Amino acid sequence: MAFNHTLSAVLRGRWLLNPEWAMDHLPLVMLMMEGKNVNFNTKSNHVSNHIDLSSREESGRPYFIEVATGKKYNAFVYDYQTERVVPNANIPANSVAVLSITGPITKYDGECGEPGAISIANTIADLSNRDATSAIVLVLDTPGGEARGASALVNGIQNSKKPVIGYVNGMCASLGVWASSACKEVYVSDEMDQMGSVGSYCSFMDFRGYLEKNGVKLHEIYAPQSTDKNKEYRDALNGDYSGIEEELKLHVDAFINFVSTARGEKATKNAAKWNSGKMFMAKDAVEIGLANGIMPLHKVISRAAFLSNNKK
Repeated sequence: MAFNHTLSAVLRGRWLLNPEWAMDHLPLVMLMMEGKNVNFNTKSNHVSNHIDLSSREESGRPYFIEVATGKKYNAFVYDYQTERVVPNANIPANSVAVLSITGPITKYDGECGEPGAISIANTIADLSNRDATSAIVLVLDTPGGEARGASALVNGIQNSKKPVIGYVNGMCASLGVWASSACKEVYVSDEMDQMGSVGSYCSFMDFRGYLEKNGVKLHEIYAPQSTDKNKEYRDALNGDYSGIEEELKLHVDAFINFVSTARGEKATKNAAKWNSGKMFMAKDAVEIGLANGIMPLHKVISRAAFLSNNKK
């Protein structure tokens, strides 16, 4: 059986994730632990040996918009001569690239092909290096993701050679806010969109009672020198969460400082409103500085092109 990066991240990772989304999907995590093939695709609501519960057909499949005409071009095309997928060489100059980030963001790619933070960052780098690209629009609809993926994703956005604009189309929570704050500007699609949940948490399961009930006695034996090995985890099993809380605090301090600095004076002034993990509707997100405004995608694309032409 191949190593499952997604399940490993779920079971042992620190998460910058909207907790309501996480709890709603807990049954899927249990199925993953049973060896079922699970994809977090909201388009399907049935349960079977293969569960497809996540829609990521746009993720990792960027496209370009020619601003003057509104015509769409695929970023990649199939070359029948080489039988390979290659960058589209027929994209008009000064087009705006559009890349969607949907669902939970893990550091590595998922087992069903959904791109992780490293792959997303690589795609942003590829788009920003193309001569036809004037700017990039990141379409965000995500509950957040794995804390270990934050650095790769945020650095990928910041290192782009072309302006990157964030566009929230649904939910932009936790790690999604960290990513959006790395963008030059951020817009939400309509008043029903949500942003926030700036914070971090983790969870773990204590199977000791279950194992003993089933006649299994677990023994853990450490070398006498290894007094601090897994100490935070062992303390947490005994009800002392302070070690893990301190680790989570480091994540959140960095998270809050980044958002406050990157989003500017309005976000800094209202930090006490958003730094506790609260979610906000679109108008409130704009009011406290997490977003610049509310506008449809075609206007955001025009705005991105404008920023590219007025970089100074």
